[in-house]
Amino acid sequence: MPPFRVRFAPQVGILHNTESGPRTEPNSLDNSSPTHQRSHLGCRECRQRKVKCDETFPPALRASQWRLEVPWLGDPGQSKTFITLKTTAKVDSRLMRYWLEGMSQILALDPSNNPFSFPILKYVSTSPSLVYVLQGVSAAHEQYFQQSNMSTSLEERSKALASLRMELQTSGSLSHSFLALLMLGMSSSWITMGPDDYGREHLLAARTVAEMVVEKNDSQITELDHLNMGIYVYWDMACSFCLDPADHPVNQVDSINSYARQARNNFHAITAHSIDLYHLLGQLGRYCRLVVESGDRNLEYEAETETSLHSYTSIECDPAARLLTEAFRKHGLLLLYRFCGKPGISSPGILEPMAVSTYTRQLALEVIDLILQTPPDSPCLNLHAIPLLSAWAEMTSFDIEERNGVRQRLNAVYSTNRLVPTLWVIDLLEELWVLHDAGITHITWLELMLIKNWRLRVG
Repeated sequence: MPPFRVRFAPQVGILHNTESGPRTEPNSLDNSSPTHQRSHLGCRECRQRKVKCDETFPPALRASQWRLEVPWLGDPGQSKTFITLKTTAKVDSRLMRYWLEGMSQILALDPSNNPFSFPILKYVSTSPSLVYVLQGVSAAHEQYFQQSNMSTSLEERSKALASLRMELQTSGSLSHSFLALLMLGMSSSWITMGPDDYGREHLLAARTVAEMVVEKNDSQITELDHLNMGIYVYWDMACSFCLDPADHPVNQVDSINSYARQARNNFHAITAHSIDLYHLLGQLGRYCRLVVESGDRNLEYEAETETSLHSYTSIECDPAARLLTEAFRKHGLLLLYRFCGKPGISSPGILEPMAVSTYTRQLALEVIDLILQTPPDSPCLNLHAIPLLSAWAEMTSFDIEERNGVRQRLNAVYSTNRLVPTLWVIDLLEELWVLHDAGITHITWLELMLIKNWRLRVG
């Protein structure tokens, strides 16, 4: 995938000016706003601008007039072309611009290669549902996902759902509608009032569409298909502890697995070159949920998964991406050993609880070390919550420095992406620590999540 770059020029905006109302600036929010924990690292915007951060809200997006220069939309070899967005959807120029310049940045590992920013415009022209879902997410993000200010976001999402149903009933592009479906489902947990909505219906539907994609011949797989599959695999992995095993059973003969192995050489904005690892972790997450709920074990699967994780080799060139991949690899081993024991020691799958805790704590310390080596202004920051969840849960009352380090890193993640589920992760782990410090050490973070009836989609 070639890098995407955008030049801003002082010209009149080309999107229809159908503003949804005056923007509420962060400083004018009422006292009902939720409290925000300080990151002590500052938000990414302030670090990049090299100014002191007030640790409350990232500064507003710059307000330059804009026009799009998107040469890749023309035929190869043609001169650079300015293009006007044409769609039957009602475009809100402010919200669309907010997505293109701001919200899209939290999704991509490489800011110079971000298909969620201006390059996404080549898809919205044929998918009104995608226009509305992007505007809906933007409306929620600029209001810091406050429920009292979510009306515009919910209206846009309602339009997106209606448009998506119409697109699926007509001869519209399935790939374009798939992207809208993914964005709707993935953002469900961002706007919900509690940690119980992870976009279940959308995720189950996405699985069906993903299987249709992998049935295509290699020559039929498009750039958009690759973008969609990477989003799906990551989202599926992040939701793997939420799904009821009956909804989405562990399947060792998985058609998507073959696609993921072949696609790792193609860079993806979210999974980089590790889509196959994320797919493996999605299967493992569902298996761990099954073990916790039913106690059913498959020692052959556990041994194969352990071997796969030990032998996995990253092909990432970027140092931060390589650290992230290694952290996720160890996160997978940590899940396997915490919920299944450690295969291969004594009898398969049998370890004394103290031995398990010693082994998993060491793995957790290694995960935390890998993540804290990552610069706090790295785009990889937004993907840190998942491995930090499993690693932080292993810290004891003696690991004061490590607990504080992870707490600060999670607050830094929140200051960058504003996603409330990041704060719920902190709440869950703080409650778990209280239990563990009181001697109730047999409860894991996953068991506590299920006890609380949370379906926490992390990341």
